This record gives sequence, structure tokens and C-alpha cells, in this order.
Amino acid sequence: RSVQLLQTYDSINLVTTTKIRQNYHMAFFLRAKHLTKLNMKENQLTSLPLDVGTWTNMVELNLGTNQLSKLPDDIQCLQSLEVLILSNNLLRRIPPSIGNLRKLRVLDLEENRLEQLPNEVGFLRELQRLIVQSNQLTSLPRAIGHLTNLIFLSIGENNLSYLPEEIGTLENLESLYINDNPTLHNLPFELALCSNLQIMSIENCPLSQIPAEIVAGGPSLVIQYLKMQGPYRAM
Repeated sequence: RSVQLLQTYDSINLVTTTKIRQNYHMAFFLRAKHLTKLNMKENQLTSLPLDVGTWTNMVELNLGTNQLSKLPDDIQCLQSLEVLILSNNLLRRIPPSIGNLRKLRVLDLEENRLEQLPNEVGFLRELQRLIVQSNQLTSLPRAIGHLTNLIFLSIGENNLSYLPEEIGTLENLESLYINDNPTLHNLPFELALCSNLQIMSIENCPLSQIPAEIVAGGPSLVIQYLKMQGPYRAM
């Protein structure tokens, strides 16, 4: 029966909300070479097989709400991947090989234990949504400035003390959530260069180096203030 099941899985391309309570059941899915969408949310997974690279046709992969503490480097082989959801896990680091997922449009890392993102995240040039809210980030890589297709960036509820000036190159950014960073005392002038920015959440950030009356006026006034600073005051 197992052989028949594996042969059947080899021809499928979509599996959703499958309850895989034990990691060895993953072998069935590794044989599904044509799988394009897989939802393994809430399955108590503690690890992924080292040969997940067999999913070369995978477009959407949801591994949210599990107990994953690391990702295998082989994840770089998922060259067709466009959506990767890893929220609500125990990840402390993201392998640099993540930068090889050049088609990735959505990367959700919310509620993990990440202290930093690899510089290689800057190679994800097609990325439109990056969610790293509720982690332990103390800084962002300067390479984030290469994500010029980014529309949505959520970095709230971390320990960021500054934002890199390269954030000003995100010309397509529309939504920026930096709320609840208790050590964020200032914002770079370059943020004012994000000309398409429509939503910015700055709640519960001290921003002590910006006049209190400006901060009290809300995000739009803060952006106007930044525009008046330094070399950007004439723009």
C-alpha cells in the first residue's frame, strides 16, 4: 500500500492542511516531484528533511506554526518558490542560501527568535512582502536596500536601534511597520525618499531624537520632518 501511495503522490501538485504529526511521514511528500503547493501549518514539525531540495516545482510552501529551529541549506534548491511562510516557529537563524530563492515574492518570518537576517536576503530582488515582526532583531542588513520591489515591510516588535539609510532606496514601499521597537530613537533622513509610502506605524518607539511635537503629530508629520533634514530638505 505504501508503494501505491508514493506512486500516487508522485503525480499530485497540491496538498493543503495535512496533519503530519511525525517527521518520517515527510518521505511521502519528498516523492511528490510535481508538488507546487504544500500547507503543513500546525503539524508540530521539529525539522525538515535534508533533501527538501527535491521540491524543485514548489511555488508555495507554508510551514507556519510548527517547532522548526533551523532550515536545511538544501532549501536553496526550491528555485520555483514564490511564497514561503515560516511564521510561529523557533528559528534563530536563516541560512545564507535563502538568497538563492530568486523568485520569492513573499517571505513571512513573524514570531521566531531571529537576531539577524543574512546579507544574502538582498538577492531576493522579486520580494514584495517581508514580514519579520516579533523577533529579536537588533539591526537590518544594509543589503535590504536592494529589495526595490518591496511593497510591504513589517519589522515591528523587535529590538532595532536604527534603520539602515539604504531603506531610502525602497521606492515601491507602501506599508512600513516599525512599531514597538523600544530602542529605536531615530529614523534615517533617507526614509523620506520612499515616495510611495502610504502607511507607517511608529507606535511605541521612543524616537527621542525627533522633536516630541513632531512625533505626536503622527507618521505623516514625521516624514515631512525628515524631508526637511540634511541633503533632502530641497526635495
